[in-house]
Amino acid sequence: MGKLGGFRDSFLEVLWIAKNTLSTFWFWFPIIYMAYVLLQLWMMFYVHPLTLAIVPVILIIYGIRLEDKRVRARYGLAKAKRLSPARELGAQPEPYGKFEWKVEQAVEQYEEMLKKEKEERKRKQI
Repeated sequence: MGKLGGFRDSFLEVLWIAKNTLSTFWFWFPIIYMAYVLLQLWMMFYVHPLTLAIVPVILIIYGIRLEDKRVRARYGLAKAKRLSPARELGAQPEPYGKFEWKVEQAVEQYEEMLKKEKEERKRKQI
C-alpha cells in the first residue's frame, strides 16, 4: 500500500500543479498575445481595409431595420408615410396606404399600463 499511496499522492500533486498552472492568467497571456499578433498579420494581408469599415455599417443598418420592424409589429403600425425622391424639397410626406389610429383603444391601453405600474410600485413598497 506504501508504493500505491505514494504514487497516488505524487499523481494528485502533478494534477494540482497542472490545474494551477493552466488556470493562471500569466500562462495564457503569451498564447493569447501570439494569437492576436497572428490575427493582425492575417488581416493585414488577406482582409481589405474597406471591409473593416463597410461591414459594421451594414450591421448597424440591419439592426436599425430589425428594430423598426419590431416597433411596427408591437404597436401595429402596418403602413408608414414615406417621402418620394421625385417630390419637391420640403414637401410633406404622402400617406403610404391607409393608416388609422384608434385613439380610444390606445388611451385605454395606456391607462391599463399606468394602473399596472402603480400596482407594482405599491407591491414594491410593501
